[in-house]
Amino acid sequence: MLSLEEPIHKMTGLSAEHVGLRDRGVVRAGAYADLVLLDPDGIGDRATPDDPHAVSIGIEQVWVNGRTVWVDGATTGALPGRALRRGAP
Repeated sequence: MLSLEEPIHKMTGLSAEHVGLRDRGVVRAGAYADLVLLDPDGIGDRATPDDPHAVSIGIEQVWVNGRTVWVDGATTGALPGRALRRGAP
């Protein structure tokens, strides 16, 4: 069985590394602040074929480029992200 850290690394740092995105997928000074605060005991996907847009549970807060974009089960309206291309800084 995987530890919590292993799949998170595979979805973040390892994925960013594979597509050549520097300063992404890691938490350290100088890196972009894209972070998710989650409840590891309460995380769950509620989407179904009949309701594919159902919001997951257990995601407490999300930050993109250091700005809060999700809190208390809803978006904040902030749009600080941008499209990234393979190998982009």
